[in-house]
Amino acid sequence: MPKKISRKYCTCGTTAKGQMDLILHEVRQQRKDINELKEFMNKSKGTVGLMVLLATIIATVFGAINYLK
Repeated sequence: MPKKISRKYCTCGTTAKGQMDLILHEVRQQRKDINELKEFMNKSKGTVGLMVLLATIIATVFGAINYLK
């Protein structure tokens, strides 16, 4: 005859519904924060690119003036 195997489930890893709701809320909030940070970084990259372009144009103009003197 096969022996009956009794299984004991661990209850140490269970969370209450309130705790799970809080964890899910925090995860969603983190996703929103990450998306806002990505948008800010993309805007910053554009701003830095524009500043480099303007600095290059200004340096070229001053370099040409000094060269032609």
